[in-house]
Amino acid sequence: MFKLSICVFLLMTGVIASARAEQGCAYPAQVSYVDGHYRVESNDLRWQSPKVKYRGLVEGFIGAVFIPGEDEQRENGYMDKCIYRTAWGGVVALRPYKDSKIINMSLTSTLYWELRAGAFKLPEYTCTDSQPDNCAFNINDKSTDLSVVR
Repeated sequence: MFKLSICVFLLMTGVIASARAEQGCAYPAQVSYVDGHYRVESNDLRWQSPKVKYRGLVEGFIGAVFIPGEDEQRENGYMDKCIYRTAWGGVVALRPYKDSKIINMSLTSTLYWELRAGAFKLPEYTCTDSQPDNCAFNINDKSTDLSVVR
């Protein structure tokens, strides 16, 4: 009985840890405007836009871009940006903020990510689903400044 209890505990710990690691882009209502930037604060990441002249309500989610590591791998890379539409007709891209200590991310096994040729014909995965949760990813490593990756 004791061994069974330990096995169940370990199994549940693994399930809880994997559920906590999965993240997605933020919903538009979570995006705020602070000091000239659009921002989202989450447990593991801070997302921020470049400085924006006009303040407006974020109305909708457009999609996301993931840059794979070597050989177009989904298991090794980083989230480049989550893209939103504003009330004033603009587009805002939120990127992991430079102080986030993330060096490796992976895509979850969803059907929403599509491999395409991006800028300079380099591979990138795009997610254009209207639900930010469907553009999900996992954080694999948290140890070095993200600016090292870029």
